[in-house]
Amino acid sequence: MIKNKKIILVIAIISIILLSLSTTSNASASAKSFGNGRSNYGDECAGYATVGFNKLGYSSTALTGPITRDDMLSWINNTGNGYGMYVHTFGGDGYFNDYNGYSINSSMISGNWDLVFIDSGYSAASNTLASAFHTIGYSNRCFLGWSNAVVTGNAELFNYYFWTEYVGIATIQSAALSAASNVPGSGTTPIKLYGSTSYYGWAR
Repeated sequence: MIKNKKIILVIAIISIILLSLSTTSNASASAKSFGNGRSNYGDECAGYATVGFNKLGYSSTALTGPITRDDMLSWINNTGNGYGMYVHTFGGDGYFNDYNGYSINSSMISGNWDLVFIDSGYSAASNTLASAFHTIGYSNRCFLGWSNAVVTGNAELFNYYFWTEYVGIATIQSAALSAASNVPGSGTTPIKLYGSTSYYGWAR
């Protein structure tokens, strides 16, 4: 009789543990994509990025049109589980702009990010932005950008292939190189990665 009670008690405890595990879920990492309305392709590129982030397991949203510096800084300074960011905009080495031309530079960036793509000319000409997002020197973090100027139409085509065709089936580096190979013309998509070359981009 006592043995049977012990078995029932063990089964009850195991059932409670399994029930608690099945009803407790950790929120997935979040990502946000921004598309500057001054580009003809802001909506499309932010949409592609949202699709890609979702494939990687992020809870992802997009903001397009007249994006402001405050919009982007609010996301950059989030204290929750935001670890992914994509921005299609204009900028240069060490900074990127909002709709009104106000810049975000490396001194305004904080946090530890997993996957960041600043889709503006010269954003990866140096490692300034990659360092600011703390994506260098870690196994599951990386930063993508352009090492030179890029035409927005070529960036749009790159983003289509990168986010919708290759992300999720290859490392971020391989996905980027494959996407670049689909854009006609030599040197039209000077994509550059800082951080882990073996990272697939999966959400934590």
